[in-house]
Amino acid sequence: MVDKQNLGKEVDNSKLMTKLSVLGGIGSLILAILILILGIASKFAGSDTFNLAIIPYLLATLFAFSAMVYGLMSTSAAREEEEKLLLDNRKKNNILSIEEDVRFTAGRSFENYKKYAPYVLAGLGAIIIAAIVANFYSAWAARPEEIKNLPADANLSAFVSGIFMLISIFAGAFLIGQSRSKTFRWLQPLGAWLIMGFVVLLTAGISTLLTSKFLPQADYYTSRIIIVVYMVLGGEFIFNLVVEFYRPRTIEEPRPVFESRLLALFTEPGGVMRNIADTLDYQFGFKVSGTWIYHFMEKALFPIFILWVIVLWAFTCIQEVGPNQVGIRLRFGKIISQKQLDPGLYFTLPYPFGKIDRYSCSEIHEVTVGGHEGHDDEEEKEVEDDGHGHNKHKAKKQKKEPPRIILWTKEHSPNEAKYLIAVKPGATFVEAVKKNKSITDKQILTQSAATPVSFLGTTIPIQFRINKDELINYAYNYRNAKQILKNIGEMEAIKYFASVDFMSVMSYDRHKASETLRSRIQKAVDDIDLGINIVQVNLLGVHPPVGDVSKSFQKVIEALENRETQILNAKAYRASTIPLIQSQKESILSTAQAYKYRVQTVAKAESERFEKQLKAFDIMPGIYKLRTYLAFLEQDTANIRKFIVSSGISHQVYELNFEEKQRLDLIDADLDAISQK
Repeated sequence: MVDKQNLGKEVDNSKLMTKLSVLGGIGSLILAILILILGIASKFAGSDTFNLAIIPYLLATLFAFSAMVYGLMSTSAAREEEEKLLLDNRKKNNILSIEEDVRFTAGRSFENYKKYAPYVLAGLGAIIIAAIVANFYSAWAARPEEIKNLPADANLSAFVSGIFMLISIFAGAFLIGQSRSKTFRWLQPLGAWLIMGFVVLLTAGISTLLTSKFLPQADYYTSRIIIVVYMVLGGEFIFNLVVEFYRPRTIEEPRPVFESRLLALFTEPGGVMRNIADTLDYQFGFKVSGTWIYHFMEKALFPIFILWVIVLWAFTCIQEVGPNQVGIRLRFGKIISQKQLDPGLYFTLPYPFGKIDRYSCSEIHEVTVGGHEGHDDEEEKEVEDDGHGHNKHKAKKQKKEPPRIILWTKEHSPNEAKYLIAVKPGATFVEAVKKNKSITDKQILTQSAATPVSFLGTTIPIQFRINKDELINYAYNYRNAKQILKNIGEMEAIKYFASVDFMSVMSYDRHKASETLRSRIQKAVDDIDLGINIVQVNLLGVHPPVGDVSKSFQKVIEALENRETQILNAKAYRASTIPLIQSQKESILSTAQAYKYRVQTVAKAESERFEKQLKAFDIMPGIYKLRTYLAFLEQDTANIRKFIVSSGISHQVYELNFEEKQRLDLIDADLDAISQK
């Protein structure tokens, strides 16, 4: 039976645990609030990694609250045990049997809390991590790419991170050391997450200094790495929660389910192997660390690991020069031979003492001057070959998207450069100025002599090959040959565009501009022995300045296009109308000539016939009239019915029927003609 002295000590320890958990919880909450104010609300820190430190401090606050409840309930349970002990002593010392109706519930509540609270805390820990990580991802997705999260003062931000970091490491180390006692076990998660906060703040301070001075993307990458670590720790909460239902139960349960085993590997004293042994013993329910297999692994694991690392390091002596590549052998960072190595396997000193630099002299490389045209990086990265004809980094298959249509009124690419370019003045400039009588002739000469200028936006990809004979110059005489080529391209583009006409580069002289730039850049790189051959220089996305200028320019181009359209329509109308008029003219002339010929011929024939008729009439007038009359009856009245009436019988009456018969009767038929046929 537990004596009164031990119970008193347990009560004191429980009270001390309550105080420590309250202090740790208040400190964690204050740090979380400060991170919320300085990092997320005011953006003083200017670091996403600093903002992510809110997760360990919120979890430390949660576990501090649970440890405080644990301490309070442990104190109540210990006091209840004291009361039970006093009651048993009273029963033993009393001669008479005294029944006392006393209900003890603190111990039972404490046991239920130790049994069920860890599951709730593990679930809450996973939910907190998932919710905050999702919130960070949504905030990063909504942040424009051109806006960078930079601190107002990098040194001050790093100093603040250092203060928070020191508070976290001292408090976390003290709580973890205190948690080695069974009574203070629930302080271990609090201390572990405070140390996790120390690690995040240390990373935030370093990344802030690197971002502001050396590496602009340092904070971006460290924040993503920290997010992945949080996701792993959140997954561990869920994993422990599931495994706990299938784990064999032992009498002693030293580890709560919400306690991170991964953090314990690096935060608990005693080394990694001891923590691994405790974890295996806890999960399997028996002393795995006492078996001969584990002892063998414990003794042999580290030497095997060292041997494995040495073997891997030794394999760095074997290096390969892939197809379409040439190699340069280095030893201690110095070129030992300028002889180029052909494709194949070679032996060198192990890394980093020996090395073979590989370059492709047949591959076309590219740098982009003046902006980005469909590329995420400022320069196209050189893709190394794996030695088997495959690229080392294969591009992921993307869905085929329709080509983007970019107008002059919109930016073509981020951080686009603008080049100063001349604009040829119009022929009517001086006349237009002379209309303003307030301007003197001297001012007119001054204004007409000045060349108007504008700004031209374009992207200039420069494609080149490495000259195999000058590979040493390209690879080792310059720290960054691609950047030098880009600088030369920018310089030559600035000088060239300042001497040409705006409209010519925009339209018909673009190919000439590309060739001129290529020759100028090639001459410049040859002058400094850069060791490259320029293959092609292109002008992509040539456009006027974006904004009001581009809109006005668009209207001018529309007017010019409309003028050309009207001119072409007029030419088409002319081309279709003139042949039609010509054909109508020829038709009218042909008709008139035919009518003229017909009228003249008929008139001439009638004139000759009239002369012949006159001669016949003069010779025999009677006969002429008779024949003319008979010809009239025979020819002109051939299809007309005729009635012949004698003029000598004056007293006889004739009835004539002038109706035209619809059909002939048999009487009307000419029988003699029918019989002859």
